[in-house]
Amino acid sequence: MDSEDIRQAIALMERHGIAAFDYESGATELRLRLDGGHRQTSPVEIAPPQAEEPVGHLCSPGVGLLLLAHPASAAAPLPLPRRAAKGEVVAYIKTGMTLRAVGAATDCTLLRILAAPGRGVGYGEALFEIGPG
Repeated sequence: MDSEDIRQAIALMERHGIAAFDYESGATELRLRLDGGHRQTSPVEIAPPQAEEPVGHLCSPGVGLLLLAHPASAAAPLPLPRRAAKGEVVAYIKTGMTLRAVGAATDCTLLRILAAPGRGVGYGEALFEIGPG
């Protein structure tokens, strides 16, 4: 992401009345905030992510195969570590023809996957190591 990309993002935010924009890719984090539809006067911060300490696990709500993306989606799963909002679907458990969403119980950071995608998992099995959100 270069300065022209940032200028375009700010212009789109102003045009559509968006007050906040967060972007993460690898070691790059970009956070833009606009006040009252005017450009922010403070410089844009681009900082590497901080290492997070694990605080727990996100566990399977059922028995089946672990999928990191919806089978009908062509999108690849997002790389870890990444942030997840409370209620955000981060994986699926497939049992026969049924999909069960695995949602984040709280705002958190998914640090590492603990179960093999495409393999069977049991009820309550730890799927992700999570850190503070």
